[in-house]
Amino acid sequence: MANVMLFHHAHGLTGGLCAFADRLRADGHTVYTPDTYSGRVFTNLDEGIGFAETIGRDAIAHVGMRSARKHRDADVTIGFSMGTMQAQLVAQHVRRMRGCLLMGGVSAPDNLGSSWRPNVALQIHVAEPDDWCTSDEVESLHRAAPAADVFTYADQAHMFVDPSLPDYDADAADLFEERALAWLAAL
Repeated sequence: MANVMLFHHAHGLTGGLCAFADRLRADGHTVYTPDTYSGRVFTNLDEGIGFAETIGRDAIAHVGMRSARKHRDADVTIGFSMGTMQAQLVAQHVRRMRGCLLMGGVSAPDNLGSSWRPNVALQIHVAEPDDWCTSDEVESLHRAAPAADVFTYADQAHMFVDPSLPDYDADAADLFEERALAWLAAL
């Protein structure tokens, strides 16, 4: 079983993400949900993005690394949209990490200060098309991590996996969850 740190998107730690974390726990995984927003949740995306901008990228990154120090048994990261930066940063810089799942966002490894570590399993999920995560960005990370599994979800909106949000699509979310659970079980 995996010990997972799950990083939320710009809306905050929504009920939909908490329910996903609970389903991972029911599957036998330990799941930590660091809250970058300290309990604040935004129904309006622009307000969530605005709040994230007031915090700043460096502080958001710091939450990820601080969470890795706090949860010393965590060995897998999962990030959603804004949280993908935190998940990928931790996966690239914390030696005990053995897996990273990114949903709705990726960064070129160099943008996070190091190359991709080849011993870290990577799974990427993105809507297609997705204005928040382009195919060029995904391809950049995939070149750095050629063993990564990349899944695209045609005709879906950016955060189709979160039932708390208007983008939600039950069928696509079920497929995402099935793939994520199988990946975690294989780690």
